Amino acid sequence: MKQPGFQASEPQPLETSRTRRARGYHRLGRLLLVALLLLLALIGCLASLAGVGTMMPTGLREWHWLALAGLGVFAASRVAVFALAAALNCPLCHGTVMNEKRCRKHDNAFRLWPLTYRASAVISLLFTGTFRRMYCGTQWRLKRTSREAMQ
Repeated sequence: MKQPGFQASEPQPLETSRTRRARGYHRLGRLLLVALLLLLALIGCLASLAGVGTMMPTGLREWHWLALAGLGVFAASRVAVFALAAALNCPLCHGTVMNEKRCRKHDNAFRLWPLTYRASAVISLLFTGTFRRMYCGTQWRLKRTSREAMQ
């Protein structure tokens, strides 16, 4: 019986899979401020709904202060976000980072189911320190490496 000359034990991949590291974002302070203001707007909206929701069945008029304060916080923080987020641009695609448009989202955009793409990016930014752009799909991080700080 003739023995085979070559027998591969396991096929080896020709290329290793490469993952790109998240890029460092250049305007950290303004990005964090916009993310915190968006979170504050969400808290103000929930406080307003809680005030109205408690005032309706109980009939106590003291809850209207919570509803009005929540509505005021919501409105003020959304106006501030509108003004500050217009100047946050992506260095790669030059689109706005925290303004949602009616454009088609990237296939790699991150979204938690009940939330919008922007709310998902804010939660990801505040809890993990990274976020993915919804229009170009680029992963960004808050921390800068020492090599980027020297440049």
